[in-house]
Amino acid sequence: MSVLIVGAGPAGLVLALALKRRGIPYRLIERAESRLPWSRALGIQARTLEVLDRLGLASTILAEAIPVRGACLHLGTRTVHAPFPGAHPRFPSMVILPQARTEAILEAAGDPPERGVAFEALRDGRAVLRHADGREELAETDWVAGCDGAHSAVRHALGDPFPGKRYDARLILTDAQVDGLAEGYLNVVPYPLLLGFGLPGGTWRLVTALSEDGPAPAEGDMAPFRRPGIEPHDPSWWSAFSISQRQVTKMRHGRVVLAGDAAHIHSPAGGQGMNIGIQDAWSLARAIAGGEAVVDAWAAERRAVAHTVLRNTDRITRAMLAPGLLAPLRGTLLRLAFHIPALVRRFEAQIAGLNYPPIRD
Repeated sequence: MSVLIVGAGPAGLVLALALKRRGIPYRLIERAESRLPWSRALGIQARTLEVLDRLGLASTILAEAIPVRGACLHLGTRTVHAPFPGAHPRFPSMVILPQARTEAILEAAGDPPERGVAFEALRDGRAVLRHADGREELAETDWVAGCDGAHSAVRHALGDPFPGKRYDARLILTDAQVDGLAEGYLNVVPYPLLLGFGLPGGTWRLVTALSEDGPAPAEGDMAPFRRPGIEPHDPSWWSAFSISQRQVTKMRHGRVVLAGDAAHIHSPAGGQGMNIGIQDAWSLARAIAGGEAVVDAWAAERRAVAHTVLRNTDRITRAMLAPGLLAPLRGTLLRLAFHIPALVRRFEAQIAGLNYPPIRD
């Protein structure tokens, strides 16, 4: 039995390590010739740390990452802190580490991917690969695992629809030095919306939404991120982006399976995307080892998990981006929620990923 893994992002790298752990031969290919230095994904949940612990990597991640101790609400010059009581018995509920660094740790733990090799099509049950020098290869394999992201070439080759929607919101992010945020906390300015996360090394990730009718800011402009008492400066990265919510109709097509962003994408609210992709991959290795029926069960279970995540992140996103009269009310509602311990515990359990299926060997 052999597996061709397409895509060396977090899902593909974890699938490779999990297959190697089970003694299942695999081949990991990646179209890009080098890893991108920029990282949209930051949060690693406790449930995902359970996966990384089984791979012997949790301690390495924890040594570099910043644990999230709670949430901090900024209301003008006032702040309200909601410390997390601790939802997981062994790990922080979430730690912050840039995706590029997470990928580097995963890659160093296994065999390096074949870079500059692109998946192009399926032909007579074989994968058509294109090498950087233009050479075409027909790869023989028992399984093809599409872990190649939101624009998945494997999904396109299958002709699987990717139904969903794009949000109207215009968003920008920056990695910068920032004065005025609470270290070790998820920082929230409810109106105008601003989210802030501390990164290793002392920089911060800031995300904000632009007004729909306002002019687009110039690249690198820090003005959209400024709030009373919060002053960003010296950016190292600035990017405009939009968000969508989509999911495939099924995650298995014969001997081809889809995992991670190739199968489902959604709002980054709650830091869910990379985490469910890693969990897709870990459980897929177990399913492939178990045979056809177990892969079928995996596809059904993981699609249901993704559907729940899409539903929950959609609710959060619509609430955080609500326009008009609802927008100024966010601060009042969040302030009340921060003083209700049951709601804080529920939020912590959600960002810890404890609502997901348990990690099985």
